[in-house]
Amino acid sequence: MLRYFAYGANIDPERMAARVPEAVVVGPGHVERYGVEFTIRDREWGGGVLNAREDPDSVLWGVLYEGPEEAFAVLDTFVGDSALLEKAEVTVVTDAGPVAAITYRVVPIANYVRPSDRYLSHVSRAMKAQGLPPEALEAVLAADRDAGLGQGPSIVS
Repeated sequence: MLRYFAYGANIDPERMAARVPEAVVVGPGHVERYGVEFTIRDREWGGGVLNAREDPDSVLWGVLYEGPEEAFAVLDTFVGDSALLEKAEVTVVTDAGPVAAITYRVVPIANYVRPSDRYLSHVSRAMKAQGLPPEALEAVLAADRDAGLGQGPSIVS
């Protein structure tokens, strides 16, 4: 069994079921020393999407899934420069204790990309439905609000 930690649009179980039908929701959790930022321009969402960044003072909130390892292979693909995709091993803190999992992020970090209202609404609804605490959504909104004024080159997926 593989455990996968989702922190963006994949926290929505319906979206995840469409991508990885065998994935089962384990529940909410967080990864310490990671935060979120909008540095990936995504054509599907029409703007920026969340990316995880290392940050010793932050917490990355999301949802833990598990399922057969081969079922998650679809997540190894990245519609962009696949050399930038990092499959990271993380420790997810859950109500049942710490759990080893994998997550994905794009490196190197690029500049801020404004997320679409549709994306922010999707992530907000999914976070609430999955029982994530209010600080999870606040971290996402702060990543948008406090992201710096300049826009520049970004990673495109």
